Amino acid sequence: MVIAGYEQQFNPSSRFWRTRFIVIPTEEPPPPMVASTGERLNDEEIRLIGLDKLAELFGKARWIPPGEKPESYPPPRLLPTYLGPAACILDDTVVAQLDEIHAAGPLKKKKNSDKVFQEYSLTAVAKAMREEDGVPIKDHRWHGSMYPDSFTGANLTSWLVREFSDISTREQAFEAGSKLHSQGLFEHCRKQHGFLDGFVYIFFCQYRF
Repeated sequence: MVIAGYEQQFNPSSRFWRTRFIVIPTEEPPPPMVASTGERLNDEEIRLIGLDKLAELFGKARWIPPGEKPESYPPPRLLPTYLGPAACILDDTVVAQLDEIHAAGPLKKKKNSDKVFQEYSLTAVAKAMREEDGVPIKDHRWHGSMYPDSFTGANLTSWLVREFSDISTREQAFEAGSKLHSQGLFEHCRKQHGFLDGFVYIFFCQYRF
């Protein structure tokens, strides 16, 4: 009932059941694919993008109560982790991230947001990213490597939608993020990609602010 959208509240006994684990077995590697930027993706990136598309399908199939608008229900997002299933539900950091996602929704507009992205300079955007309610910039771990003072493409995309009145969709936020990347505000942690939306895409801030 929770997955279908009929039940909106979690009781204490079902708190950890909001964490879903999806295992997709495959005997052959996925066919070659490229990102929206035209860059070639590796096998793991293709599978992670596939999971994001699967989450989008969940969102489109969600039951909306009569009288409510679909915009009131943000699209579901997956939260990749290097932890095992048992460790995930006991890890305070993962649970805190889940609580934050469920409480605010990744595309919830900030109240009385009157900021216009087109009117912001690179310096102003960089400063806003570092504010208390800005982009979560912290240490990220991926495949055993630590990336300090970094953020994910998904977090920047969600922040741009929440923060600026002239950005309403992830597609528009992707265009804005690509512009910031081309201006040298940040770069991919392994210098393999331009700006991409997703939890696996980690970026370092390059701008001195």
